[in-house]
Amino acid sequence: MTELQHGAGAPVPKKELLRGCLIAAAVAAVLLTVAVLPAEFGIDPTGAGRALGLTKLHAPTASASPAPAVAASPAAPAAAVGSTVSAPGEARALTIASRQSVPYRSDTQTITLQPGKGLEVKTHLAKGATLIYSWKTSKGEMLKHDFHGEPINARNDEFESFILDDETAQSSGSLIAPFTGVHGWYWKNLNDEPVTLVLQASGFYKDIVRK
Repeated sequence: MTELQHGAGAPVPKKELLRGCLIAAAVAAVLLTVAVLPAEFGIDPTGAGRALGLTKLHAPTASASPAPAVAASPAAPAAAVGSTVSAPGEARALTIASRQSVPYRSDTQTITLQPGKGLEVKTHLAKGATLIYSWKTSKGEMLKHDFHGEPINARNDEFESFILDDETAQSSGSLIAPFTGVHGWYWKNLNDEPVTLVLQASGFYKDIVRK
């Protein structure tokens, strides 16, 4: 084997070469123990890394934990919490969606109002339940119309009108009940002759009765 040359061409003894390798390995081991392990892996067997502040450089990656599951309740909104989805050029409305405990039903009623007389048709809705309706008079006669609701055990003056018409021959609408109670329609015949109307209702109400 040809020996390595040192300086101006003098051969380097094998013992000196071996000693240099051992010194380099020792220095590397010290750097690994004192600097690399504390800074990169948080391992500090000698305590020197902590003294030099190198252990602060180690930031363990937090394991991603799954978001806690939220149990769906009958009145829980179906839309994602914090959602900002909206149609272009349109302000987002309040999301009101809920599961229903009452079976869906659909009813059609034909009602005749005598001249100057009024009549109510009511449904029992739980808070958050949906009611959809459409009605019209048979010959286009005008009626006074009040689509309204009142809470359970309400006082005489405790009610809310949702859609109110002084004179109309037809109306269509929907309601997500803001409170548990009785919700429905009141008509008054403004004509000198009897007026017949056909009401179509559907939704998640318990019953539908005339008053």
